Formats: sequence, structure tokens, C-alpha cells
Amino acid sequence: MGLLRGNIRAVSLDWFEERLRQIAQIPASCQDDEYDERPRGLFLVSHDIDGMSEWRVHNGGLVIGLPDGDYHYLDA
Repeated sequence: MGLLRGNIRAVSLDWFEERLRQIAQIPASCQDDEYDERPRGLFLVSHDIDGMSEWRVHNGGLVIGLPDGDYHYLDA
């Protein structure tokens, strides 16, 4: 697992969200009851006005909400 940092303009955020939703729906290459190999990831989105949100890719979807942890040190 690694940490990537990047900047996306607000006008591109809808495009990025849609791509993540499409990626999340990629099926596993083989069914395995012990290990779910579908795409998953965590994105922390920080906005100058709206603050930080957490984007979780898992279980075939994208869930956007408030951060579960204290990630504000990444805003530096």
C-alpha cells in the first residue's frame, strides 16, 4: 500500500468520481470466498472551503463521507 498525493481542479472532480465508480465495479477475476480481489482503495479529498472527505472504494462501489481518522496532517 502506498500514499499518492495529487491535485485535481474542482471542475474535474465529477469526472474523477465517475471513474472511481466504474473502477469499483470491475469484477473479481475469480470467485474466492476467502479473499475479495475486487478493487479497493482510500482517497482523502481536501477542499479549501468544504474541508476533507473520505472516498472509499470497496464492495463494488464508492462511498463518500466524513473521514474516520485524523488525516489533517496530510493537508500540509
